[in-house]
Amino acid sequence: MSRRRVHLTFQGQLADEPALWNMSQEFGLVFNIRQADLEGGFGWVMLELEGGDDQLEAAVRWLEGRGVIVAPIEQDIVAG
Repeated sequence: MSRRRVHLTFQGQLADEPALWNMSQEFGLVFNIRQADLEGGFGWVMLELEGGDDQLEAAVRWLEGRGVIVAPIEQDIVAG
């Protein structure tokens, strides 16, 4: 299994949808929310995704297709 740390940014209707749960069910991934904030219809989440390489790639494409901005977290800023 591989791990990937990502920063997700979303707004509007996406802030009210269970996108992470849907993603985990659709692609068989485990996610761990490290930090998050939601205010005024705008939100962001820092999380770790765990799963197969193909599933991770497909999940990122799926999120982006829904309008979520996905950026990799290069440094270990979510440790602890």
